[in-house]
Amino acid sequence: MKLIRTGSRILLSRLSQVFANALVVMVVAKSLGPEGQGHYSLTIALALLLSALMGGGMGLAAVPPLRQDKVPIRRMLKAQLLWASVMVAVLFGLGWLSTGAAAADLFSARLGWFAGVGFIVALAATGLLGFDIFSYDLLARGRLVIGSAVNGWRAFGHLVLIALVAAVSGMTLGRAVGAFAVAQFAGGAVMLLLILREIKSPRRTLRVMAPDDPVAIADTDIPADLGQRSLLGLIAYNLRRGWLGQISAVAYFLLLRLDQGLLEYFCGAAEVGIYSVGVYVGEMLWLLPGALTPLLVHSSAATGASGERDATAVRALRLGLGVTLAAAIPLYLLAGPLLELLAGGQFAGSGPALRALLPGIVAFAPGAVLAGDFIGRGKPHWNTQASGLTVVVNVVFGLILIPDGGAVGAAWASSIAYAAGASVMLLRFHQVTGLWIFSRSR
Repeated sequence: MKLIRTGSRILLSRLSQVFANALVVMVVAKSLGPEGQGHYSLTIALALLLSALMGGGMGLAAVPPLRQDKVPIRRMLKAQLLWASVMVAVLFGLGWLSTGAAAADLFSARLGWFAGVGFIVALAATGLLGFDIFSYDLLARGRLVIGSAVNGWRAFGHLVLIALVAAVSGMTLGRAVGAFAVAQFAGGAVMLLLILREIKSPRRTLRVMAPDDPVAIADTDIPADLGQRSLLGLIAYNLRRGWLGQISAVAYFLLLRLDQGLLEYFCGAAEVGIYSVGVYVGEMLWLLPGALTPLLVHSSAATGASGERDATAVRALRLGLGVTLAAAIPLYLLAGPLLELLAGGQFAGSGPALRALLPGIVAFAPGAVLAGDFIGRGKPHWNTQASGLTVVVNVVFGLILIPDGGAVGAAWASSIAYAAGASVMLLRFHQVTGLWIFSRSR
């Protein structure tokens, strides 16, 4: 019941995020057309990639010592802010490099950029970086729902900005990317303010986790002197412990967006725009099983009886797969007319691409749930291995299917890759628990 109750609260926030994100995609696509939508999608992908690369696992690695009160939250936050400041300087340095003659010509030809877009992308990556780090801090404080709630409000704010741009000044690539950047930066700033309020309030002081606490992070390798280390020492610890999880995030991103790069190379930006509309709509279904991820990070990290932990994971797998399948069936039936109606006749090809993508979206729903389970078990490298395999499968089938199949070929390549990745993750889960997704709870 606790799984369903807490998951439902997160799910409500996720549903508002899904709705707002879907409307943003449709407004941008209808305003910019296929080529402009392709440039927009590739630009957003670049911002997401940069934030994943720059994160360094600063948030993920901080969860165990914070949960066990081995490091004062204020000190850990100072170390994270120091790292983030350096990475922000790097991001804006890259933005400045993008204004050079050779780089400017390349980005203009491939992404439709004009002078200054590189700095807008740096601002967006800054917000994404901060949101990721501080959301883990709040998760360590036991705030399971707040990250999803802020995500929902961030998506709604993005929708309002996009609607204002479209209504008042007219949509351009720069304005669309600018609205995205403002929304992401605001989301990161809000998360920072929330964690500051969290640690200043005596009522919200986190109690020390007992060794047998069912939500304690099971990590016995935390150095005894970690709390006395310098800020640079804490950064070094987080980098050593968090890099595997961060590699997983980068690999997961490549899994989701590398096919668009291949599609642009073989077929051009307009085909990316057609494909990306289907991709954005399809991937929103993963927000549903993803609502269970914070819960699995906690329950799977329990140091108590493994039977209950494993049974909880199986229930989450079933729930994640069920809600994704329930949403995918009507979307499959309505994909063509729905996307053509919302995005315009220029995106008639988005419907077939979405239909080809949906089997893989459903197949990978258990993987979206297991990502949190593996982190909780202290096995983030299992996520990395599965994501790496999925990327390789995606590239191989993309090279085979995209040149002749275009957007639909890219979708089928992704579906095959998603199914392969989910199969590996379910096999890992079976190896460690002896259970399958439809096994009876022990």
